[in-house]
Amino acid sequence: MNRFVELFVEYLKSERNASPNTVQSYVLDLSDFESFISLDGAIEEKDIVSYLSKLQEKNLQTSSVKRKLSSLRQFFKFLRREELISNDPMRFIRQPKYKRPLPKIVSEETITKLQNATSFLECEEKIRADLILCLLYGSGLRVSELISLKRNSIVDSQFIRIFGKGSKERIVPLARRALSLMEEWKIVAAKSIWLFPSVNPAKHITRQRVFQILKQIAAFSGIDPAKISPHVLRHAFATHILDNGADLLSVKKMLGHSDISTTEIYTHVAQKRLKEVIKKYHPLSRDERE
Repeated sequence: MNRFVELFVEYLKSERNASPNTVQSYVLDLSDFESFISLDGAIEEKDIVSYLSKLQEKNLQTSSVKRKLSSLRQFFKFLRREELISNDPMRFIRQPKYKRPLPKIVSEETITKLQNATSFLECEEKIRADLILCLLYGSGLRVSELISLKRNSIVDSQFIRIFGKGSKERIVPLARRALSLMEEWKIVAAKSIWLFPSVNPAKHITRQRVFQILKQIAAFSGIDPAKISPHVLRHAFATHILDNGADLLSVKKMLGHSDISTTEIYTHVAQKRLKEVIKKYHPLSRDERE
């Protein structure tokens, strides 16, 4: 199976142009499957069913189970197409159904606290932290998109070019604050092609470092660091601009979603909040509270 995985990884890189993170996820999922099954003979549908039962016994989130099964589906589909196996054991396996969880978000007041907390940092670190906050919350970037930004990513002095999942390109508007911070940062940052260079200017900052910076700011602000992450800020970006009147299609484009149903989850967040407001403040709900 190791040889098959090597061929699959080569396919992902050369033909699918998959990102390193995507490739790593596939490899981890396939390794987990390999550690469970017996390789004495050909893998059959019953092996997949047993593996699925084992995953469910671990009480994994449905999204995790779906991802693992999706990895197996793509893997065996590749092997069957290359005629490396005669039968696809995933052919009749269905994905478990689940209700998409509402994204975790923070309030506008929390964002303000985070922005104020950067004052505890040294000058250059403060500028970098301010810019990271501004891009994650102000433009809805994924952390992978943030760290891979280059100095020449600015378009027409008011937009930023982003290469998202699957190397899909999109153009996102920048707030004036972000543009101002970017100019400040370019002056003090090490000379590099990357907007956020690492200690070695030939490389960009890591995802882990961005998480550390956000946790540090959260601690300074008095907010539980466990509640703050790049994706939480991305969720806050989408929810807050929808709350303030943005249309769903525009938000979809800015987030880089391929399916608008993914973006619609943020409207459910807004609806849930409205229900809570009515329940808490409307006179007709008074009896329920008493």
